[in-house]
Amino acid sequence: MTGWFTELEDVLYSIVEYIPLVGTVYSLERAIIAYTTEDWKRYWQSVGNFVESSVRDVILLKDIAEPIPVILLHTMAESFTDKMLELYHHEPKKPEIEITKDLDKRSGHVLIAESSQGKFESEVFGGKAKGVHHFYGAVFIGKLTNPDYAPNGEKIRLDIPQGLYDGAPVTFSWKWTQAWDGSKNSPSATYGRIKLIAGTPTGFELSSRKGLAGWEGYNFWGHVNSRDQITATTAISGNETQIVFERLPET
Repeated sequence: MTGWFTELEDVLYSIVEYIPLVGTVYSLERAIIAYTTEDWKRYWQSVGNFVESSVRDVILLKDIAEPIPVILLHTMAESFTDKMLELYHHEPKKPEIEITKDLDKRSGHVLIAESSQGKFESEVFGGKAKGVHHFYGAVFIGKLTNPDYAPNGEKIRLDIPQGLYDGAPVTFSWKWTQAWDGSKNSPSATYGRIKLIAGTPTGFELSSRKGLAGWEGYNFWGHVNSRDQITATTAISGNETQIVFERLPET
């Protein structure tokens, strides 16, 4: 059966399918052969033509309409069916991309589709997309030391829930061994928005911030050394303290 469908068979079928009864039976037989050979394009074409031919034959045998209009309608329906199948099975066209610069074969390249040139390029290469990709959901842990409130050092946590880019929200949270009012293990936190500073390594500061109980919170600034390490500095009672944050695994 694999050699059944040839160019000659296609030509013969294009003639036979319009013959009442004969075309209907042949379309059914052709559909069965196409099914066994898994030729799905010809299978659905033959099934569609079988249905159309069956309707045509019933109308002609019952004298419901004149033969010529019936044949014309069948021809139009058959052409529509064949065209739809051709479109469905046609290989999609690949977009043609004009590259005007020589590409480094040793490097990977990112293609950006944008309606206006340069509209999204700055977000991808200026930090936002890259910052989301590398730091989305990241959690860093460091040690905060202060001679008055945390003489032995306390764990401080940096949460970056949405990634690291201009305007990204971050939270620094920790506890004081003993707060200014004498309370033990007193929690503290600063919620802020990141402002990146160009450089090597990339710097950052907080464009806005707030602390617990409505006060402005402690300020933090520093550098993004890598995906796994961030150094930050904060000022407590006029004394600057540096913190080395290390990323928690699997974040």
